[in-house]
Amino acid sequence: MEERKKKSTLEHLRMRYPIDIPTLARQAGVGTITVYHALLHKPIYRESAEKILAALSQHTGLALSFDQVDIVTWDDYLFLWIVRASRETSHNDTEAHLVDEYQFVYARDRHHAALLAGSWLSQKSHLTHHSFTPCPEGFLIGDIAIPGHLTKGTH
Repeated sequence: MEERKKKSTLEHLRMRYPIDIPTLARQAGVGTITVYHALLHKPIYRESAEKILAALSQHTGLALSFDQVDIVTWDDYLFLWIVRASRETSHNDTEAHLVDEYQFVYARDRHHAALLAGSWLSQKSHLTHHSFTPCPEGFLIGDIAIPGHLTKGTH
């Protein structure tokens, strides 16, 4: 987190160099909303951030990179994954769903979720069918909100 404070934000660059947001978006080949999200420190896709940095570099005459400019990307987040362990069922098995077990993990992708859930799944050898469902929007259990993503380094 300390590393982020040392970098310039798009807002800082916008104060030093007159930047028209729609023009920057057009030059970068991204949507205007993407540039606004980057300005507001909301996550955007890394490819879009790279395009914005390239367009800004051309506009300012500086060689800008992620080392100098703080743009939040989805790579900075871990997403909620619901891991389900169940047993193989037949069409006549009406009570099989009663043995399903669930684990929640925050991971970059399905592979990372499987690695994180590995020790839990190894204890469920009687439940041989495993599924991984991303849940980036999160969900509610009663009045408890489960966030869909966490920023890396804050968990």
